[in-house]
Order: sequence, then structure tokens, then C-alpha cells
Amino acid sequence: MRIDFLQYVIEFDTVDSTNQYLKHHYKTLPNCTIVKANYQTRGHGQFNRYWESNYKENLMFSLLIKKELPFPLSDISPIVVSAIINTLDELNINAYYQEPNDIYVGHHKIAGILIETKYDNQELEYMIIGIGLNVNQDEFETLNAISIKKLLKKECDLDKVFKRLLKHLSNNVLLVNLMNLGD
Repeated sequence: MRIDFLQYVIEFDTVDSTNQYLKHHYKTLPNCTIVKANYQTRGHGQFNRYWESNYKENLMFSLLIKKELPFPLSDISPIVVSAIINTLDELNINAYYQEPNDIYVGHHKIAGILIETKYDNQELEYMIIGIGLNVNQDEFETLNAISIKKLLKKECDLDKVFKRLLKHLSNNVLLVNLMNLGD
């Protein structure tokens, strides 16, 4: 099953948090809705760690998956991690995954993933997958952060990087589903 993740994209100039927006509106939004923002006033990672990002310089978005998962729940982390690493690989950036939810280049963090779920009587209500990818930011308060721009020494088109990442997500879901057909 191929999924068109660009089918339902809500874009904000500024929002408190893309994950928070989806948590508050998941009941009225279709499955596979993406919320994307140019800036988050309260963007965060795991354990409410602050996610630093300048206005219109990085990718910040969240994906809503409701009840009917288009893939096995246990495959979500590899699907997302692989999509980010494949996107960076296309740009000739050698990245790796570091537990529990970060993507690094060398000793510098380039991306973070935040997966939040809600269950009702052991039935999944939703899964929200938040992704932050440093694309064009030059300066970071956090010394161990890096961006694509700093690595390539040139600015990247945010929309092209976003579409590449979604293409890899869609391909990974398709691949996982094909692999599970034999089960």
C-alpha cells in the first residue's frame, strides 16, 4: 500500500507545537494528516526537551496516524529513521541513528524524532510522529547541533527536502507492507 503523505498537509507560519496541534485536533482530522510549521513557540523532543529552530530555517512537522495503521506498529521507528537517513544520504551526508530518537552526523545532532501515542482500552487512538530536521540554520545555542547547510556549505530548498523525506516515508511503508505479505 503506497501512501500519499502530501494529501493532507496543514501548514502554519507559527504554532506552539505541531505534535500538540495534532493531539488537540486528531478526532476531526483524516488519517495521515501532516502539520508543518515555519516556527514552533513550544517545540520539544522527548522528556519535553526544547527543540531549537529558527524561523523558516528547518523542517518541523508531525504526522498523524489513526487507528488503522498502514504498517505494523513495531515498524514505525525503523520506517521513520530510515526515511531521514535516506534523505540525508541523497545529499551525500553520512548520518546514523542514536537511541532513543536522534539522528547524528559525527558527534552532532541533525534531527530528532518524537513519537507519541494514545490508547483507549488497549486500542490505538492515535500515533503522532514529530520530526525536526536541521536544514538551513547556521548558529545553534546547543553546541552539538548541526544542519544540512553547515555540512554542504550551501542553503537547501526546504520544500524539496520535505518532499524527499515524505517520498522515503511512503517507500518505506510500501516496503514494510510488501515484506509482511508473506507472514
